[in-house]
Amino acid sequence: MIARADVSLGVLAGGRGERVGGRDKAWLSRDGMPALDALLRELEDAAFGARLASVRTPDPRWTERGFVCVQDLRPDQPGPLAGLEALAAACPTPWLLVLPVDATGLPECLFDRLAALASPQGAWLRDAGGLQPLLGLWPASGLLAASRSALDAGEAAVHRALAKLCPVQLDVSPARLGNANTPEAYDLHHDA
Repeated sequence: MIARADVSLGVLAGGRGERVGGRDKAWLSRDGMPALDALLRELEDAAFGARLASVRTPDPRWTERGFVCVQDLRPDQPGPLAGLEALAAACPTPWLLVLPVDATGLPECLFDRLAALASPQGAWLRDAGGLQPLLGLWPASGLLAASRSALDAGEAAVHRALAKLCPVQLDVSPARLGNANTPEAYDLHHDA
């Protein structure tokens, strides 16, 4: 089993937030708290070797929560695969657990279940809706190589890029993860 000290938590939060008026989802109120805090609560706020956040712009609220902010290594925000590349490049541990900041309904004991299952190529999650390629436990060096290679070749699809690593799947069906990706998922009258 992979030890938590060998794993960095990487939160993908560098999107443009177009569906929520360009606002940073990490700080929008969800369940009465910032979306990031709600995500950490669902993750059971487990201790990891490091905490990283892929962000558009560094914000001191990340630092207050023990995160190191990283930005895309490529211009023009080319999408979540670039966020994965940036997280993997900055990762100080052998393994990286990646979650999108707008994920909801995480399975219980998610890290432990992924760590018990992970092959040397990593593990990603499948739910009743299909593959969830932005949620997985990855060897940092393999994730960096796969994302970099795909981006260099003009590939933007995360599932195609990471499938080349041949990760195992944690299937949590019939459960279905949520995604706080619409204005209705947040109290847009208040940043948390």
